[in-house]
Order: sequence, then C-alpha cells, then structure tokens
Amino acid sequence: MRRSFGVKLLKATKNFFNIQMSYVVINNLTKTFDGFLSKSRLVAVDDVSLEIQKGEILGLLGVNGAGKTTMLKMICGLLKPTRGEIRINGLELEKHRSTLLNRISAVLEGSRNSLWSMTVRQNLTYFGFLKHTHGHLLKDRGSELLHFFQLDHKENEVVKNLSKGMKQKLAIVLAFISDPDLILLDEPTLGLDVRTAKLVKQRLVQLARQKRKTVLLTSHQIEMVEEICDRVAIINQGKIIALDRTDKLLKQMDREQYVFEFEKPRDLPALEDVPEFNGCELIPAPGDGGHLSLRLVVDHRADLSRALDAFKKHNLSILSISRSKPSLENIFVKMTESPREP
Repeated sequence: MRRSFGVKLLKATKNFFNIQMSYVVINNLTKTFDGFLSKSRLVAVDDVSLEIQKGEILGLLGVNGAGKTTMLKMICGLLKPTRGEIRINGLELEKHRSTLLNRISAVLEGSRNSLWSMTVRQNLTYFGFLKHTHGHLLKDRGSELLHFFQLDHKENEVVKNLSKGMKQKLAIVLAFISDPDLILLDEPTLGLDVRTAKLVKQRLVQLARQKRKTVLLTSHQIEMVEEICDRVAIINQGKIIALDRTDKLLKQMDREQYVFEFEKPRDLPALEDVPEFNGCELIPAPGDGGHLSLRLVVDHRADLSRALDAFKKHNLSILSISRSKPSLENIFVKMTESPREP
C-alpha cells in the first residue's frame, strides 16, 4: 500500500515538474478552412502536438503553405483552432486570453504590425500602452531598442517614409517593447541586411539565455535556424514530421558527403538511373561557370568506391573532390521532397 502510494506520488511529482518546464503546450491542434460553398476543405494544421520549454528557441521549418504561419496565428490568438488545445504557462489560451495575450508578442507577415501614419516613437508609445508598458520604463526601453537596432536617428520619422528594411526593424522593436515572455516571429530577418540580421539573432539568443524568454520562429534562412535554435520542428502538409534538438537532427543525417566538381555539364537525372549509384544520393550543387558540381551522399565507403568507378566509366572528368558536413537544408529537403514518380 505504501509502495503504491509512493509510486503515485513520484509520478505526480514528475508530471508537475514537466508541466512547469514546458512554457507552451500544444495538444492535437488542428485548423481547417472551408472552401467556397463548403464544397472543399483545407487542413492547414493537422493534429499537431508539441511542447516548448521556457528559455528555448524553437525553429519551425516548412515550405510555403505547410502551416507555419497558421500555427503562429493560433498561438497568438489571431485564429481560433478548429480543435485542440493551447496552454501557455499552464493556462488554457481560450479561457485566459486577456491575461496571456499581454505576455505574447508577434511579428507576422513582414512589417504590418506598425501604424504607418504615426512616427516611430509614437508607435512605441501606442503599442507599449496596449501592453501596459508606460512611463519611464517605456521611454528607456524604447530608446535602448531603437539604439540597438540603429533606428534612433529615425524616431521622429513617419513610418510610411521608412524603407522596407527599417519597417521590419521597427516591427521587431515593437515586438520587444513590452518585454514579453513568449515571442513569435514569422520570417523575422526578411528584408534585413546582413548586419541587422546578425543583431536580431544576437538579441534573440540574449533574451532566451539571459532572460529566459521563449521564442518560436519560422525562417527560410535555414542557416539562421541551425545557428541559434535549440530544437527544430519540420512541418509538412500541416503535420510535424520531425522534432528534435538541432545537433541530434544533424547527427541523424551524419552520412558521408562529398562535393565533386566536373569539367563539363552532365544530365543529372541520367546519372541517377545508373545502377552503380544505387545506395547513393545525388544532389545538384552550385557550380562555377560551365562546370558541374554534384553533392554525393553515401552510407558506406563501398558506395563511394562504386560511384567513383561509375564516374570513370561514363567519362566524367573530376576536377576536385571535397568532403562536407550535413546541414539542416539537406535534412529539410530530404524530409519534405515529394516521392519520385515511377
């Protein structure tokens, strides 16, 4: 009897701490859109469940239309799920909207979260007040953010007169102005120069590591996700098809990869049909001028030897061979590519 009680207590304690550690908990989240006259239905997000820890940066990768933006809109309350549940800091979003939405900031679909008829500083004041941030705190935090993102010289400029990149920077500043606990970013570095993109990455890492903020972001710049995200989720056709720590995801694909550069262009699909390449993966790579570059992924050295024999057999003159490491881009392409038709 005592042992049974102890086991139950241990399980309850473990569950309690798991709940405390997960800042965002998503259960069976689904969003469907009915077509014209309800004759067709689009499943944008399909029965997704995942957890995001406090202080974690989670990257969400997917092709256009995979469901990334729809997921972010449901988490920040802009869209109501068809079914499923979203819990933030232990509270259900639908039941505690006013409390939770004050602690969430989002940059969705570019730089449209600012008022273009107002100045930069007026936008900070307006959106700060909406999130209950005002007085000296608002002024000081706004000045620090404008300086960090190199917008302080534009604080009295009307937003509509700003460049696209500056509007995007302002959108990010507005997302940070209330010091939110959960930050949702849809393509945050879209339209930004290299220097500003680096500042955004630096700020996100600082917020997560030092202030324990939780970040969920989408990006087509896979190198950014690989650089700063603790974990990566790959979504395809509304479903999460992979979710793991970034380093573990890379290790799963730690196959030997070689980049070959050939003297003359060659028809790649024809090479793929050569029997000697069975067991190898041929991926076109950026070439130099009229040369052809090819990324060869193999599981065993025997496959590499067989491929080298095939290159020689088909009179392909190899200019150079270099070994490369797997990247999230390779993994993403492999997991989301459509199966070849027979």
